[in-house]
Amino acid sequence: MNNFKLRGFLAEGAIIRTKHCNSSNWVTNVVYGINDDCIEIDIGLEKNYIENIIMVGDTMKCKYSTDEYEFTLIGWVTRIKLEDPQSITIKVHDARQFKNHRNNYRYDIYLCSVIRKKKGDSNGIFAIMVNLSRNGAAFIVKEEIEGQLGLEENQEEKICYFDVHISPKKQLCFEGIIRRKNSNSKGFEYGVEIVDIDIDNEKNLNEFLDELEKKDKEFYNKRSSFWSKNSKYNK
Repeated sequence: MNNFKLRGFLAEGAIIRTKHCNSSNWVTNVVYGINDDCIEIDIGLEKNYIENIIMVGDTMKCKYSTDEYEFTLIGWVTRIKLEDPQSITIKVHDARQFKNHRNNYRYDIYLCSVIRKKKGDSNGIFAIMVNLSRNGAAFIVKEEIEGQLGLEENQEEKICYFDVHISPKKQLCFEGIIRRKNSNSKGFEYGVEIVDIDIDNEKNLNEFLDELEKKDKEFYNKRSSFWSKNSKYNK
């Protein structure tokens, strides 16, 4: 995006996902303020950032979604403010806009999973589910699924069986078609469309997504009113 303006798609109180350069975890945050020159944004300081020893000059990645578009922002930390309300300031130097083709909102999560060639196979490969929606998910594996499971590279529809551990006592199982693959620092990320799920697992999926939505709403209600009241732009 050339000559991008953050206020063109962001506003104080918006929920945004942020990730420190040394972390693979996306953190939910609320935009506290947007500077007048539209190249800096203030975001609430979370415990996860302290654990990653965040410093001025570190690189941060942000993402924000609307019904129509997805935005990714990359910038540097230019200020860390520890007084209430705590915040970090990110000077954005790269912003990209993509058409949002997803039918359902995807939640960033980190769940241990096993991928098998088909249901009932004793052998499987370890994976981490990194996001989930009502009709799809994404997984990260160390090595390519095709080689480990013996899938044909030129196979038109690569269908696998996914066993996700939501909790120590609850699992989510379904069949999915691999729709995309790309490499990253951890290995390979696969985008999967859910194509076959039984009634019990669909119930587990819907209940889990409802829990994630509730957490987002609770987070927003807890933080946005306080921050909007204390925002420097209201003074």
